[in-house]
Amino acid sequence: MRRLALAVLLVCGVASADPKARFGMTFGIDRNAPEAHEVGPLIGLGLSAGRFTGEVNYTYLSLMDPYESIHRVGVALRADIVRRCSTIDCTKSRALYGELGAAQRFGHWRVNDQSDYEATKQSEVYFAAGFELAEWSAWDLGLRFGLARRDPMLEVACRGVTCPVSMPASSGLAESVMLEWTWLIGTSSMAAR
Repeated sequence: MRRLALAVLLVCGVASADPKARFGMTFGIDRNAPEAHEVGPLIGLGLSAGRFTGEVNYTYLSLMDPYESIHRVGVALRADIVRRCSTIDCTKSRALYGELGAAQRFGHWRVNDQSDYEATKQSEVYFAAGFELAEWSAWDLGLRFGLARRDPMLEVACRGVTCPVSMPASSGLAESVMLEWTWLIGTSSMAAR
């Protein structure tokens, strides 16, 4: 994960790179949890070079659940697919973007309601697509699709007074879909795009 973060920042770390930050909220569904709902604030810091932005981001995903503590740290490479400027210097613009990334979720959360097993970490890869608007203020709205290894304890059921020792039943991949809405800082550098 550290190597990937370093590689993303080095790709965007050319002499003309501009700092960029974003903050906002994310919410959605993760199929690796019994309730499946996650919501929380996010912040991203990165470097922008032309149409590419490399970013390191953090999200606290258990804002509404006092019994869980889910943190998510990731790296991403974002690229403008289409950008339309409203002014000559491109200080006002609209863009469609795509993003690829990897993240690590950590903390503690219950994987199912039938056992006391708690997960503590999970790796994921994801891609996102979204719309960015830099007119009166700069913000973006994105949809992130993630894939992670399915937790082996997700389908284990406990029946009776005690839980029998059994082999985990689930395998494969678990999907997540998250909606991200963020305010952008550092978008004045888009004039060079």
